Amino acid sequence: MLKSLNWDDANDQKNTASSDGRHIGQTEDYVRALSEIEISSCERDMLRVHAMAPGREITGLTLANTVGHFGARIGNKKYGRLARKISAAAGLPICDSDVSDYLAAIFTLADGRQSDGEDWVWVMHQEVADALKEVRII
Repeated sequence: MLKSLNWDDANDQKNTASSDGRHIGQTEDYVRALSEIEISSCERDMLRVHAMAPGREITGLTLANTVGHFGARIGNKKYGRLARKISAAAGLPICDSDVSDYLAAIFTLADGRQSDGEDWVWVMHQEVADALKEVRII
């Protein structure tokens, strides 16, 4: 379903490969990105509730409810927009995927699996949670 494109050979950035071959950022990549971008209070709330969820696992529906919206699709879409901002600032590789662009972006922050209907279950990468602590979002 999802594969990462390799870093450009000219790019000197570090990355970490997970056991399934995907590339995700290191904690310092996320710290740098979170320090550089503007994050709204709603986006901060989504990151905070995701990081503090049991097992760092959350659904798109819960993310939507966190920011006062209803429906899994809107939760995933808003979180995907945030993930795209973070991944761009972190210089993370672009995912080549058969899912929507906003869902593909979330994979830079979390592992995901589709659940019922349009909803997804997301488990935040430890590196992201560590970065959120370092920049004092959680």
